[in-house]
Amino acid sequence: MGGWLRRWISWGFLTIAILIQVAFILSLVTGMLNPLFYDTKYLVGQGADFFSYYQAGHNVLNGLDPYALPNPLVVPYLYLYRYLPYFAYTFGAILNLVSPFVAYWFWIGVLTGAVWLAALRTRTLAKTLNRPDWEGYIAMGMWFVFTPIYIELFVGQVTLFAAILMFFALTNPSFVEGRKTRGTMTIFWTAGALTKIIPYFIAPVLLAAGRVRTVLVAIIVMVLAIVVVPAGLESLQFFLDFNTARATTIIPYPGDHSLKMLLYYLLGEQSTDARVVTGLLIAVFLGLAILATLYSRDVWSCAGLFSTAYFFIMLDVWEHHYTFLLPLLVLAWIRGRPEDKARWIPLALTLLMSIPAMPIIEFLSGLGPGVHPINWSPVWQIVYHSSKIVPALIFYGWLLLTAFRSPRSDSGLASFFATFRNAWVGLISGDNPTAEGGILVRKEGEIEEGEIILGPEQPSNH
Repeated sequence: MGGWLRRWISWGFLTIAILIQVAFILSLVTGMLNPLFYDTKYLVGQGADFFSYYQAGHNVLNGLDPYALPNPLVVPYLYLYRYLPYFAYTFGAILNLVSPFVAYWFWIGVLTGAVWLAALRTRTLAKTLNRPDWEGYIAMGMWFVFTPIYIELFVGQVTLFAAILMFFALTNPSFVEGRKTRGTMTIFWTAGALTKIIPYFIAPVLLAAGRVRTVLVAIIVMVLAIVVVPAGLESLQFFLDFNTARATTIIPYPGDHSLKMLLYYLLGEQSTDARVVTGLLIAVFLGLAILATLYSRDVWSCAGLFSTAYFFIMLDVWEHHYTFLLPLLVLAWIRGRPEDKARWIPLALTLLMSIPAMPIIEFLSGLGPGVHPINWSPVWQIVYHSSKIVPALIFYGWLLLTAFRSPRSDSGLASFFATFRNAWVGLISGDNPTAEGGILVRKEGEIEEGEIILGPEQPSNH
């Protein structure tokens, strides 16, 4: 494909993607896209997640438990608040500076601005990685074309914001250059983990990369945030009991796009007890992620493995949660080498997960939009619940293969010891390997016998 053609195609893709993003915003006012998604068509109402934060903040400002449902509510409707108490005392309380709907639209502006900042950062990152302009334009377009973002905006969630904070942490210059002073990287990652707990999943990767002090700071901040708020142990116990119960019992629900829900239908709806399945999924997916982290220098791929594992081991995985995969899909695309045809897989998966599944199944099944998805036959349930989790499984496999292409050393045992050496050195001295294109590279003079060093001219084999 000629260079001029690639440029025109990439510009066309970016233009269409921006128009799609504009359509998201317009639909928040008109509702024109709502029939395409389960969460926007059948659930409580626009901003229901956001209003749970608002109500929880209103509760604590008035001396009530963040999980209480006073009568009357200060918001028109909501989902039950199911987050840690400190979030109500911070984010929720700040929201109460203005009325609920003004706060909601302000949050929409913050999310939209964060997406644009991430897209611009992606463009800069592509140039840093010496990628041609057309690849950078496509990477920017990936941020705008992803339809789970619309659901995130509709319900007023914080998953995408946490994902973008993690994205900035993984691409922060202080992290990439292995600096001892890396306050901004620590702030980005800690803030993301406090917003949504999923960023904590990549803690083993940061430890293996020598960023032990960053992890310790984040843990200390989280512990302080939990214990200093005056909500008390009863609120914390409610949080633990509520979320644990939903993690161990499968209740058929069309809005759940987890691997457990897909297995429930694949196995013939035999059991609602998910404890054994949960244990097996944790052992497989977290086990493989840990193995890859001990073996590989590829920080971005290993971070993606732990993050993607969330969708396989948890139960309440809503469609908007897949916005957390978007930064990792973007990173996977822009760091791919031109000679590696598999680098197109992350882009293809982004487009695949952007296709609304519900109207397609309504059309292909002949059932039409009048039949609630919970009443679909098992075959169509399997197809529907595969629409997001199967691409995520493919991405996990792609990340696993990519990670194992960049070993720390020329033997598994040496890689294992090099991992713990990184963590020890990072804890004691704060000296860390650099991360060129997501691949850890030891500074000159720190090479151990048997280690493979991947320099700038060969950041990876993919």
